[in-house]
Amino acid sequence: MVLTFEDSTVQGVISATRAEHRVSTIDSSNFYELGQVTNTVQPAVNNGVIVQLNSGSAWTVTGTSYLTMLTVAGDAAVRTASGESLTMTVDGTPTAIEAGGDYSGAIVLTVG
Repeated sequence: MVLTFEDSTVQGVISATRAEHRVSTIDSSNFYELGQVTNTVQPAVNNGVIVQLNSGSAWTVTGTSYLTMLTVAGDAAVRTASGESLTMTVDGTPTAIEAGGDYSGAIVLTVG
């Protein structure tokens, strides 16, 4: 999944997930179940998540988010709601989120 934001504001969790159907078998008798899935946030396995915050964009992170690439333009921002802290690790190493930064690997954003 590639999400590119230009002069935009986004709020919430953007993350790799595990999708599970609510039934174990789907056939012609219950075909409508194909669209009924539960997504659970988890690290990316084979489902990369690329977020590009281009000029004038801001992302307010509201919960743990797993990415594989994050680009933050010089005038873009990644933040949390007032009073909360935000940490990022890249491949397990604590990393500061900086305007103008490009990050890739196993990225975890955590709100605390």
